[in-house]
Amino acid sequence: MKREMNFSTQKKTTFFRLLLKSSCVAIIITLIFANIFKVVLRNKITNDIIEYITDRTRMITANISECDAEGKTIGNISGNMSMNTEYSVGLYGLIPAFIYQHYSRTLNINSNSGNSNNYAISAIVDKYGRTVATSRAKFIAYFSYDADNNYNGEYTCDQQQINLPEVNYLYDEYYKFLKDKQPDVLTSVSLNINSAYIDNTTHSFIPHEADINLVHADQLETKHILINLDNENYDLISFQQKDGEVYPKEMVAVLHGASWECFDSNQEKVSEYVKSETFSNEWFGFNEYHCFMQTPVYLGSEQCTLNLYYNFVLKGTIMEDYYWLVVAIFGVISLIFAMMWAWQKNVRNKSRYAFENYQRDLTDHLAHDIKTPLMAISGYSETVMNVKLTEEEKKEFLSSILDNVSFIDSLTSRIIYLNHIDRKIVSKEIVQLNDMVSDILSKYVLLLQEKNIVYSISGSARIHSERAAMETIIENLVANAVKYTPNNGMIKIEIGKKNMIVTNPVIEEIDTSELKRPFVRGDLARSNIEGNGLGLAIAERVAIANGFTLSISCTDKLFKTNLKF
Repeated sequence: MKREMNFSTQKKTTFFRLLLKSSCVAIIITLIFANIFKVVLRNKITNDIIEYITDRTRMITANISECDAEGKTIGNISGNMSMNTEYSVGLYGLIPAFIYQHYSRTLNINSNSGNSNNYAISAIVDKYGRTVATSRAKFIAYFSYDADNNYNGEYTCDQQQINLPEVNYLYDEYYKFLKDKQPDVLTSVSLNINSAYIDNTTHSFIPHEADINLVHADQLETKHILINLDNENYDLISFQQKDGEVYPKEMVAVLHGASWECFDSNQEKVSEYVKSETFSNEWFGFNEYHCFMQTPVYLGSEQCTLNLYYNFVLKGTIMEDYYWLVVAIFGVISLIFAMMWAWQKNVRNKSRYAFENYQRDLTDHLAHDIKTPLMAISGYSETVMNVKLTEEEKKEFLSSILDNVSFIDSLTSRIIYLNHIDRKIVSKEIVQLNDMVSDILSKYVLLLQEKNIVYSISGSARIHSERAAMETIIENLVANAVKYTPNNGMIKIEIGKKNMIVTNPVIEEIDTSELKRPFVRGDLARSNIEGNGLGLAIAERVAIANGFTLSISCTDKLFKTNLKF
């Protein structure tokens, strides 16, 4: 029973499929990187805020102890809380230092930058649940009466401590002035005081005549404030705006603390009384982070609780922009590497496919060319064995068998040689090209005379090449020209410093597109001439191994081979 043999051709991988596959890998790697970088960024934010809340808690509790020891008012404690209840989260360590040095302010996220989601608030709560002091926004100034005056120091204008219409008016005017303006880390607001009502016992003040100055995007805006107060607890004092030892004078009053709207809407988060220290922090998804610290403090002999609550939202900040920028850059680089890999793989695949096609064609042609002499050998052998022949006839049949065996041996030897020309030639020497051409042409003198072919050699060159390899190239080019030049033709060989051109006439125009492939003889005229179509294939392979190039063309029935070295 005859067995059927099924052969399936392996599907070739195209560049598009390689690119699609490598792009999917690049996307997966980018997603993994995005998640890893997300964790890194979140850890950076967490560490910064925890460091800030711990440091600020220590500073505020130290100030409470100092004020309590010196008998200072709760206003001093409240002012200190407003100045110190804040945080700053930066990208330092995640970007190059030279960039951070130039853009540190814009690369930081402050709790008072105008983003209502990023805030820090604090409050002191007594055991009855009453709020004693908070970080709610207030103006704080430093007044000097003279060099050694006991009344020198920080004064606050706190709406919660000074419950007067004039104070409400000041802050109403202030917030009206800031309406529709978007404060950020580059925005600064100050209060230049010309005169103020001062209460030295509580270290509180109310401006009488002052200017609210807003510096935003390098532009200055000013609003004049005039407040008249009739209160016997306050003294009206005019301040000097001169440098030097001229008193009384003031430092510029600056607003510190969380905005009223922000503090009032989140006050319940810092309104709890506890007896022992607690700490908690938590991320909600990727965007929002809460950090809460409670510390027992003493005002006099009464235990209270200092509560600090920090809120951070990544969305809409420069950190979010930076995160997506880094992920996008990583993704683009990954895709570029994916394209480069796909392109390189495709080049290797094309080379492999071409070699596989070459080997398959070589095998097919070899089988085809060997089939005829094998059939002849088989037929001659059967005749010798089964037919009674004379000695002369036997010699003729045996001679034919030997000729066919010799043909097969020559063919297989050339195929083996062709298949092993894959090494780069390194053993080179100086070769006198015109002498080598003359020596090789001398082997064909009888054939040239028989076909009445004349030839000419012009020029000379000394080239750096392996001698045996160069002889193989010239042997095949000369043999090809002699074989296919018609009777009474002329072979012209021109030798230059960079190339050698062999020109010979042919019977008809030849398609040279595949003529350098093994066993390809071109048109019918060349096919009818004895040969196996390996000469030009061998010449090209040897030329490439030697670092040369071989090109062929046929125009106006003139066949030309150009060897460039």
